[in-house]
Amino acid sequence: MATLRCPGPSSYVHTLNFGSLGLGMGSAVGAACAAPERPTLLVTGDGGFMMGGLTEFTTAVRHGLDLVVVVLDDGAYGAEHIQFRGKDMDPAISTFDWPDLGPVATALGGRGLTVRDTAGLDRALAALPGRDRPVLIDVKLDPDRVPGVRHH
Repeated sequence: MATLRCPGPSSYVHTLNFGSLGLGMGSAVGAACAAPERPTLLVTGDGGFMMGGLTEFTTAVRHGLDLVVVVLDDGAYGAEHIQFRGKDMDPAISTFDWPDLGPVATALGGRGLTVRDTAGLDRALAALPGRDRPVLIDVKLDPDRVPGVRHH
C-alpha cells in the first residue's frame, strides 16, 4: 500500500511543520486522548522517535491508550544519510546504533515487536487485533535501500 488512509481530514495529524523532528509521539498521545473510541496510528522514523517518543511511549502505557507506533528504523537520520550519499560523502555521522526498540517497548510496559523481513511484518500485523496496550513495531530498514528513495 503506497498511502495511508483515515476516516477524514480531522483524523489526520501531520507533525512536520517547520521541519521539526521528534514531535510525532507527543502528537499521537494527544490524538489518542482526543479520540479514545478509535485506535491511533503513528508512523515515525527512529531518529525522531528517539528524540522524544521513547519517553512519551511511557505516557501512552501509563494511560492505557489504544496506540500503534510503527518505527521505520533505518538506524540513521535518513534524510541526512541520503544527502551525504548523494554528495559522495561519508554518511557515518548520520547513523546511530539504537537499541532494538521492540524489547525496549515491552520493558516499558507496552508490547514491542521487531520486524526484519516480510514474514516478521505479517506476524506483527497479525498480533494487532488482540492488543491490550500500546504496541510498537520496530521495522528494521537498510538506510541505503529505503523504498521510494532514489539513491545515487
